[in-house]
Amino acid sequence: MAGFDTASTVQNQVPAAINYWGKPAFWVRYFSPCYYTALNSDPVTECTAVWNGNSSSPRLGVISAPTQSRLNGTSSEGHADAQTFISSLISTYTSVGPLQLPANGVLYCWLDQEASTSLSLSYWNGWAGYVNGYAYAGGHPFHAALYCNPYAAPPNCSVIDSSSAVHCYAVWSSEPLRCSNTLANPPAWAAESCSGVTTMLWQYWDEGICYSTSANVDLDVGRPNTSYGNYCFYLSSKP
Repeated sequence: MAGFDTASTVQNQVPAAINYWGKPAFWVRYFSPCYYTALNSDPVTECTAVWNGNSSSPRLGVISAPTQSRLNGTSSEGHADAQTFISSLISTYTSVGPLQLPANGVLYCWLDQEASTSLSLSYWNGWAGYVNGYAYAGGHPFHAALYCNPYAAPPNCSVIDSSSAVHCYAVWSSEPLRCSNTLANPPAWAAESCSGVTTMLWQYWDEGICYSTSANVDLDVGRPNTSYGNYCFYLSSKP
């Protein structure tokens, strides 16, 4: 199942992205802290746009993009950024009545690490420790996961693969790109991976790198024989 991620707002991409690519199986959007417009700044309008974009699969994945220099920082910086992230998720969840946590109890919470950014073990442990340990809604639904370019030179896989690292539940790989594919025709699975953590999502088409369209979205596909949408928020009805 293929879907979109976007640094824009969903409301600004519906109907442009739908008209260009078709209906996505999911959207992945940024939450605080991030250097884009956070979904939690207007959660009801954004979730309404998710529903309008595909009411048969109204799934919302979540990612945070702290200032990249912080990712090479301390445990306390990671902890603070995770606090902001989880707070933004809970604020959105409680503000949007029909927004539901995943039925399987696992919401992948992505940390955005760009290819030129170094990730320190201290930051990761502070960030992931808070995310994984946060008790909510009768369980621990938040699961730390990493968006990265696994083969990039700065530390990423070596950190989350470390025996000293707090558990990382999934990788979202930004490589390799398959620019000849579309939303309706995703490529055969060939995502880069870390040795110790399974790649569950692959960004195979990048707006502006592959080419520029009328829609500001990237294309992503879940690992074969899995459904990434099951690890997202979902809407039980229109907000």
